[in-house]
Amino acid sequence: MSEEKPAEQPWGRVLVCGGMDWATNGRKERPPASGNDLLSPVILRSLSNVKIVKLITGPSANYAVVLDNVVHGAAYIFGKPPSASLSDSPNGIISQHAPVKISPSSVGLPKGAKFVSGAAARGHLLLVDDQGDVWGCGNNVVGQIGLPVTMIIDSFTKVNGPWTKDPESKVIQVSAGHTFSLFLTSTGLVYASGSSECGQLGNGKTGERLIKAGKISYDVESPPRLIQGFEKRKIVQIASGNQHSLALDEEGYVYAWGYAGYSRLGLQDQKDRLTPTIVPHYAGNNIATRAAEVLCGPTSSVVVNKQGLLAIAGKFKLTGDGSTGQPYTYFKYIQEISNCKVLKASCGGCTHLLTSPEGDGVMTVGFGQGCLYGELGLGPDLGKSATKPVKIEPLNGIDVIDVAGGAFFSLFLAKPNSALSEIDRYPEHIESPSICLGCNESKDDDPMECEKCDSPYHPECLTPPLDEPPEGEWFCPACTIQANAGPDEPFEPLHIDGPKPKKKAPAPTSITNTTDLTTSTRLVTPKPESTRSNTPRGTPVSSKRKGSESLQGEPSFFLMGRAIIT
Repeated sequence: MSEEKPAEQPWGRVLVCGGMDWATNGRKERPPASGNDLLSPVILRSLSNVKIVKLITGPSANYAVVLDNVVHGAAYIFGKPPSASLSDSPNGIISQHAPVKISPSSVGLPKGAKFVSGAAARGHLLLVDDQGDVWGCGNNVVGQIGLPVTMIIDSFTKVNGPWTKDPESKVIQVSAGHTFSLFLTSTGLVYASGSSECGQLGNGKTGERLIKAGKISYDVESPPRLIQGFEKRKIVQIASGNQHSLALDEEGYVYAWGYAGYSRLGLQDQKDRLTPTIVPHYAGNNIATRAAEVLCGPTSSVVVNKQGLLAIAGKFKLTGDGSTGQPYTYFKYIQEISNCKVLKASCGGCTHLLTSPEGDGVMTVGFGQGCLYGELGLGPDLGKSATKPVKIEPLNGIDVIDVAGGAFFSLFLAKPNSALSEIDRYPEHIESPSICLGCNESKDDDPMECEKCDSPYHPECLTPPLDEPPEGEWFCPACTIQANAGPDEPFEPLHIDGPKPKKKAPAPTSITNTTDLTTSTRLVTPKPESTRSNTPRGTPVSSKRKGSESLQGEPSFFLMGRAIIT
């Protein structure tokens, strides 16, 4: 009997919104609104032909990493990474239009190995491969990467922690704060490295000492050290904020430790915990009310229980309940989404993102104050911030399977469908051929246009020829080959820095997407006969998104899990 082919891991296309001006994001001299800010989620054209399965960023990270685990498990990095050596630019910036591809083989992994997860902090980055090893780069001044203390680790370097002594133990998850990292193994143990300043290493001490006038030092752990107290518990998930952490065990109990400012540990006080402390809210006898997922914002903690309900502790707003003067001292449910079952959730610098079932699809929700760059993706007609959870209307009808909040931007991973084909690509216009590359002629019928490079082809000019345009998105032969390139093949980016996207003209016909990379299309209007156009293709035309005509410019709020127009 032949072996069954393993099911393909869910994948999607990368959508992005928020601040794309990486060099000035978060700086005081940066104007509140930049021409590079994306107020609505748009398809990142440079990666539009790649099957992405994982989004990695963090509430303090001004960069993003996405993983292609379907083909060869490479990592694609863009933004301002913690190591300037990853970029060819003198300012250390990696354009979102030209992500840097880090293949497993480039760090010395054997053929067939893949990157499967990671963690992004402000100053350092960790990647985990399917062999159970960890690779890190960036700031290591207090050993936060888990390598011997040095100012910076320029390139991805393997972290040889104590778990390597046990052949049965492999790292399955990592988390990262400002000056520390956590490593979770397949055996349920947690290791920590970096500074002990606020107890975030969970080792029972800080090692605080005065080394000279006005200068205090703390103990540093490197290589990573085992966190005590979990010997009789199997930890299955970890999360870290700037200076605190959460852990979840297989029975649904939650543990918190580290800095307790704003009551972010959910323990009803502001006393730092130097060792993991069980959170009473999730220690009851009712299994359904215990935790299923833990997350950390910069100054808050989030837990999703086994019923899919989301609760927050700490500071996550600028004013009102949950703000500096009125933090949540224990885990409290958000009333507006109290009837929403959370599928995916993420905490950004000032944002909270989540998805919830809606009919046969998915609803994407966001909230947060102090969002200056459009990182909630609410669209140009609504405010940039939302004090209460609101439906992200530009993603109406989009099947979002993963969300990730960065310091100044947000990422969404969306399955191809008909609604996704209506989302703008970023940048909207690039230099591209004006007539069919197959026959180099204009015909009566419209050519198909590649989703990534805009190259046009008539269906009959392909090899093999097609009888008619396939439904959904479509990629030209060159972009299809690039998407399926091996681990050592160079990645072909757009090599441009495009302008802020505008609404594209509506397609001549309604096209339904498919999930196959090579069986989808977008139709374009024929252009004057020439082999290459040096002007932007087409005139932007404002168009409403399907299924949201009545909601344009109207804020949506939630009452018992349903969208209400106010």
